Amino acid sequence: MLWSASSISAVGDGMRDSSLPLLALAISDSPSSVSVVAVAGSLPWLLMALFGGVIADRFDRRRLMWTIDFGRAAIVLGFAACVFSGTPPLALLAALAFVLGCGETVFVNAATSTIPDVVSSDRLDVANGRLQGGLLVGRMIGPMVGTTLFAVAAGYPFTVDGASFAVAALLVAATGRSGAPRAKSDRRVMAEVREGVRWLYRHKQLRLVASLSALAGGASALGITMMALLVTRTLGEPTWAYGAVLATGVAGGTAASMLAGRISERMGRRARIALSFVLMGSSLLLMGLSPSVFVVAPLFALGNFGVVTWNVQAISLRQQTVPKELLGRVNSCYLMLTRIGMLIGAGLSGWIGATVSVRTPIVIAGALILAALIVIPRLGDLEPAPAPAAEELAVEPSAG
Repeated sequence: MLWSASSISAVGDGMRDSSLPLLALAISDSPSSVSVVAVAGSLPWLLMALFGGVIADRFDRRRLMWTIDFGRAAIVLGFAACVFSGTPPLALLAALAFVLGCGETVFVNAATSTIPDVVSSDRLDVANGRLQGGLLVGRMIGPMVGTTLFAVAAGYPFTVDGASFAVAALLVAATGRSGAPRAKSDRRVMAEVREGVRWLYRHKQLRLVASLSALAGGASALGITMMALLVTRTLGEPTWAYGAVLATGVAGGTAASMLAGRISERMGRRARIALSFVLMGSSLLLMGLSPSVFVVAPLFALGNFGVVTWNVQAISLRQQTVPKELLGRVNSCYLMLTRIGMLIGAGLSGWIGATVSVRTPIVIAGALILAALIVIPRLGDLEPAPAPAAEELAVEPSAG
């Protein structure tokens, strides 16, 4: 039920994410209109991600998930009604993106923290792989359906997106209550935030993994931001060719999600992380040097195989290592670091691409990820171990 809810919601998210820029351009043909909406959707991860982790630790996580989704359904359906009744102002689009982003910061923390309640520790890689695959496929189908519906009527994709939130909420509600322990809610919010930050900082292995994630996220954004220009301008291919490249990326990521369990059976976690970084880094490096889209497409699939493999390992490691009562707050710290890395990478990509060449940020991104391989031996033993209690890391970090 959780997988179905996640996959259905991913389709709706893809429809909305592809339709909001189109609606923004219909309101104002200035590129800044799209930028305003994009920034509004990203701000919550910087402003309230840490507080989202506190909320996820204070309340029943599954109940939190379906409550947020019902709220998002009402908001998006209300927005769809506004679109049907007339052209909404750009400020309303930005407000929608911001409010939904706020909900997402809490929802993602709660969802990631819920999986250990319903899946045994030795099956987390399989479960997280399936979830990653559902998200990838949903994010591929959603934009195709969303742009088609938008061409018929601008309000249709938002109507379907709102309905997808409602269906997802019903599915999550049907799973019952979460069994995870709740944090004490009589403490100050900032004290609970500091507890999560402190736990992550003092756990050497997860601190290194979080640093690797921020680097990988930033480097990936540095390279992927230039992919559309690489295909359509540098290589001179039509726009549909870029869509084909994205489709091969989804295929590669989906293959990794389906093979996550088998890979876990045959390789240790540190080896799996090393494999993911080799695939991500080498694919970006070679894409930046590729002479043809027929070379770029399979490399992009290989890179996405590495991305999903890395995501599965990082998520499962947090779920197996972090105490349940702290999982939301530690997740929020981790995700915020990754998002900051992605924002920096995306910003640098445009500057480097404009001042040097489109290929340069892609090559640099690949080199950075490959360089991170020197850190992986320092991670030590990453095989599953019982999560230490929060107080066990108050003074001395766990060995993992």
